[in-house]
Amino acid sequence: MPTGPPTTNRTAAHPRSTISCRRARAGVLGPILFRLVLLVSCLNLSLLGCALPKRSDPPQLIYTPEEFRSALLERVPDLRDSLAEAPFIVGPEDIAKADARMREAPRGPDRVRALVQSLSAAQPEGFGLQYHWLASASAQQTLESGAGNCVALASVLVGLGRGLGWPIYYAIARARLPETREYQEVTFVSDHMVVIVAAKSFQMIIDFTGQVGELYDVVPIDDLTAYAHLINNIAGQHIAQIEGKATEEDWRIALQGFELASQIQPDLARAWNNRGIALTRLARYEEAQIAYERALSLDTLFGSTSHNLEIMRTRAHGQTIVAEEPVSR
Repeated sequence: MPTGPPTTNRTAAHPRSTISCRRARAGVLGPILFRLVLLVSCLNLSLLGCALPKRSDPPQLIYTPEEFRSALLERVPDLRDSLAEAPFIVGPEDIAKADARMREAPRGPDRVRALVQSLSAAQPEGFGLQYHWLASASAQQTLESGAGNCVALASVLVGLGRGLGWPIYYAIARARLPETREYQEVTFVSDHMVVIVAAKSFQMIIDFTGQVGELYDVVPIDDLTAYAHLINNIAGQHIAQIEGKATEEDWRIALQGFELASQIQPDLARAWNNRGIALTRLARYEEAQIAYERALSLDTLFGSTSHNLEIMRTRAHGQTIVAEEPVSR
């Protein structure tokens, strides 16, 4: 998610993009302020808005790297090889390090805590990772760079956990009162990616910013959907990191990412919403309207898409935008 000051109470006549990570209290770059929420039963997990199906039930949530690649290429047959790898792949040496740290702790939740703590523990014993708000990347890229946001850190933890044989899932934590921030005349609305460990005797939610609580709904997602979130984030961050005003070429590059995200997961409303924003910036208004209407059919996105559709229609007719009502937060 982009950095910067929060939106004020006045209406911003800007389109609203959706990103799957939020800013940590530490700022853009800082320590991993993780929070582990121990849930004593699946009932409690459901009360948080998270209905976790058994792994044998459809839909499939967990994929092996081979299954992931095969399923991804079915959805996007012409995808180049560099983009066709599962985001949670980690090396055997990383799994061995995680295993050594985990075995120092008693069985049960303490082993989950030990593994999460190893992410930020100094090398060589730990992985030496820092939280970076603008660093969406695969697990391997995150381990190489030493920093990542909630999407990147979730991929690292999922990869390590599965290497250890854990039942571990990506999940989205949606704030009931969404956080919004403005960049490049775009208002970014953030959800937040977390990880669920669902063992037989306990369940845990791992949050990498320490901010997920009772005002969030937590929903597990499958690996392909998690990858679509990653691609959507990278495209959005391309715009957010630009100094000055984004050019048409910048928006064309971002559009390619939003289109790919919606191909990987056609039901990802935020990717369709962001496609609409990029198409509007490129003055392709008919295509933008189709993208926004698709997003609206999937999810209200806290009202973002309706807001963006109205802006698109105004721009298409060359009208001046007058802001009167406060933007929902």
